[in-house]
Amino acid sequence: MKCFTAKLFTVLAIAFLLSGCYTQKAVQPIPTFTLTPFSSNNYVSSIDNFVIVLDASSSMADIHKGNYKFDMATEIVSRMNQTLPELGQNGALRSFGHSPAVSNKSTVLFYGMEKYATKTLGEKLKKISEAGGTSPMHTALDASGQEELKPVSGKTAVIIISDGQSEFSLESPITLKAAQALKDQLGAGLCYYPIFVGNNEEGAVLMDEIARIGKCGFVSNADNLLTDAGMAKFVEDVFLSKKPMAPAAKAVAPPVAPAPPEIKGLNAQGVWVVDDTLFDFDKSLIKAAAVDYLDHIAEIMKAYPNMYVQVQGHTDSVGTKAYNDALSIRRAQAVKTYLINKVVEGERLNLEGFGFSKPVALNDTAKGRALNRRVELHRK
Repeated sequence: MKCFTAKLFTVLAIAFLLSGCYTQKAVQPIPTFTLTPFSSNNYVSSIDNFVIVLDASSSMADIHKGNYKFDMATEIVSRMNQTLPELGQNGALRSFGHSPAVSNKSTVLFYGMEKYATKTLGEKLKKISEAGGTSPMHTALDASGQEELKPVSGKTAVIIISDGQSEFSLESPITLKAAQALKDQLGAGLCYYPIFVGNNEEGAVLMDEIARIGKCGFVSNADNLLTDAGMAKFVEDVFLSKKPMAPAAKAVAPPVAPAPPEIKGLNAQGVWVVDDTLFDFDKSLIKAAAVDYLDHIAEIMKAYPNMYVQVQGHTDSVGTKAYNDALSIRRAQAVKTYLINKVVEGERLNLEGFGFSKPVALNDTAKGRALNRRVELHRK
């Protein structure tokens, strides 16, 4: 009897713990959305086809900044669908993972490839109602190449919305191999536009590597795309081109080339310092708050093509010298990768890691250590 009671207690305890995992609630609402309209009178489609690959695996049921990552991802698809005008492009929606309540398949094509219609895509999105299961992103990419993307031609955007967390027992190379195979199949016309959800550092690296394989896309942060301006800019950058203006009735003088932008954001030593958005302890993931600052640096470098920059990573003093030297390089590499994705040539960005050898503040306080976790960009 005692044995039975102990087993029953164990089963109930496990059930209680599992129940706690699945009943955790988001603590804040997703920001409201105000649509930025794009009129077909002013825009044409810059792509011929697109496919949205939505991560519906169990890790997307975790909470990020007070919201379920899965809810953030589906809301991004919904807002993208509301913002994108119907311009004759073809569209598709595929998901992977899945709760058994949605599908027992590891990946499902819920919509397309067909002429894009806002209403139809919105209805199909509602069918992906719950996250669960493993994370076979590579399976979804393989299936896309065999199904919705097999017959297409022209410019194609593949938009992957995911936290980038690997399937159990599988490493990211299998996913990158699938992304490369799809790129090889479709060639220069295929561009990847990963949207990273959450703050898993390995996931961020994976999404960045996928964008690099495409050679013509870029990584976006889900937090930014849940803002009105962020979503509008993403839709315009990925999907749209402005219609050429009608020729003027009479000749006009050619426009004067705009002056290059003013170089701003330098400290007293003439150095850009990514310190208002410091790296977290033992992390090399760029925070969303750094995006505007780094975008300005990218614009300056594009406007001044002869400018070269030394990207220097730094750490606090916690840990060994060897570990911090490597961490400082990873931080510098993260900034370099971001600028390259903004179309800054890699050969203009040289890396150097100083570990904790060049602090700007004392390491005996939390504030001082935070100030030392930085990346500096020195113009050459």
